[in-house]
Amino acid sequence: MFLVGTIVGTFGNKGDVKVNPLIHPADCLLELKSIIVEDSDSRKQEFRVVRSKKHKNIYIFSLEGIDDMTIAENLSGLQIYVSSIKFKELNKNEYYFHDLEGLTVLSTNGDLVGRVDHILLGGNDLLVIKSEDGKEIMIPFVDELVPEVNLSEKTITINLIEGLI
Repeated sequence: MFLVGTIVGTFGNKGDVKVNPLIHPADCLLELKSIIVEDSDSRKQEFRVVRSKKHKNIYIFSLEGIDDMTIAENLSGLQIYVSSIKFKELNKNEYYFHDLEGLTVLSTNGDLVGRVDHILLGGNDLLVIKSEDGKEIMIPFVDELVPEVNLSEKTITINLIEGLI
């Protein structure tokens, strides 16, 4: 299963829920026919998506069987998954973040820096790298600092300019 978002609240009074996407690019959420919601006890329940739309940076889902704001409020804070997802083909130098997590990070001279733990979204996305000694290193995911991503070799090469780490 793929974690694709978190329900962050309700939208309107008819039971629609707001979903904060945890995948990038997130517009593939608009094509989902069903989602799986996991509660705090790790119980999973599948819901058919009646309709979905993007509203600013959040996604609004109408779910079958959820037609009241009070019921929808009980879903707030829960994570949503999909059993499978068809990702669109990306252009050169575009990557799905889940493909980058776990990759080995090397400096341009071949020294081990660590492994990609996760990516933080922002003005410039940040690669969060865990070093061998457990420290977190944050590297802006820009061409000047990340000259090479090799998915087949499962490596990312970074340019360690002075003061970066």
